[in-house]
Amino acid sequence: MAPALARAIPARSSGRLNARQFTLLTMLACLLLQRFAIPVADLPMSLATPVCYVLVFWGLISGALSVDRQRLGLMLGLCAVAGMAFAFQVDMPLAIAPRASMFSLIYWLALTGFAILTFQHRLSETEFFRVINLCLLIVAVAGILQYSGQFVGLSVFSFSGFVPDSLLIESLYAVAVPMANGTLRSNGFFLVEPSTYSQYMAVAIIVEGLYFRRPVWLLTFFAGLLVSISGTGWLVLGAFVVQAGLVNGRRGILVAIGVILAAAGAGFLAHLVAPEVVDSLLGRQAEFDMQGTSGNERFVTPYLVLQAVLEDAPRTFFTGIGPGAAELVLVPFKYVLNTPVKILLEYGIFGLLFYIALLVKAERTRRQSAMLLPLLVMLLFAGGYQVFSPVLFSVLLMMTVAKLQDDEVLPLLRERVPC
Repeated sequence: MAPALARAIPARSSGRLNARQFTLLTMLACLLLQRFAIPVADLPMSLATPVCYVLVFWGLISGALSVDRQRLGLMLGLCAVAGMAFAFQVDMPLAIAPRASMFSLIYWLALTGFAILTFQHRLSETEFFRVINLCLLIVAVAGILQYSGQFVGLSVFSFSGFVPDSLLIESLYAVAVPMANGTLRSNGFFLVEPSTYSQYMAVAIIVEGLYFRRPVWLLTFFAGLLVSISGTGWLVLGAFVVQAGLVNGRRGILVAIGVILAAAGAGFLAHLVAPEVVDSLLGRQAEFDMQGTSGNERFVTPYLVLQAVLEDAPRTFFTGIGPGAAELVLVPFKYVLNTPVKILLEYGIFGLLFYIALLVKAERTRRQSAMLLPLLVMLLFAGGYQVFSPVLFSVLLMMTVAKLQDDEVLPLLRERVPC
């Protein structure tokens, strides 16, 4: 693993950053620094935010990155809609939504602005995703060791006690989640939640299935997905299977079948080795109808609070309730918000349309396009990641920012174009 990282950063770089180095350093910052924070306005901001924007500045002055003009136009449209949503809330405040935050508006737009970036020159897609899965392998192995360590008396699931709490973001997330048998679900050691770990493992499995198909790597990523004991990773993987089976023709169907068979095999082996893991994972299906569970909060309560706001003030479907207001809606139940519901609530339908367009407008290779739906599901529905830079930046990097060269057409080009 260490030699592979060394090869990813050439010894002689002359102070310039290329697209491959930007990919490696951004992914490492998003994964390994995910729990660390710096206090901003009495709230912890992920350390990955300033680190990644330093890398962006370095990439721009090095010529590795540029700004995509079409996405810049969409971003300006989003800024205009967001500004109007803030003005509407100031002029016509709602009792059910008692605040609007200019800081929330600026912070969200600053993070979302990462989407306007693109690689200046195309990078080999195999080279790009080799770097991606190398970084995800580090987290996969760390998570498996973390889960296994519980059985020999080693249990490190939180950095609290090792790092001052003011420099951590852990208080905002379910870092250590116990199971019925007293063990904890793996969070990948570096990541904020087991659900986040499971989603990255699903992405790693998809990359392996599309590009490399290395049995040991696939087994490792499936093991990480299983010890997270989280359903959101399987949701991301299921989205890939659906897209591959319905959109990508015969080859997509074969890839989908291969992923399903690999998942079934991994689940069977896990049931033989650690049946409590599989039983706990299957038992989480009942959470959707149980108030107070993470499944109910994540996938049911967002739409309940949306219904409550629209019934109280139907105009907010178009005008929104203002930036930062969605977290403090006055309803008689506890709720969490996914990304599309939060944006629809705060900025209205036009804000949501501009946001989705900003995410999906990009040039992609055929195999990169096969990852679009699962990455969208991860970003939009698997967690509230619209202002969590480590997940937001890493997903945008794979889905939108990376401008890649389809390696499968290179041999044909070489045959037709004389050197």
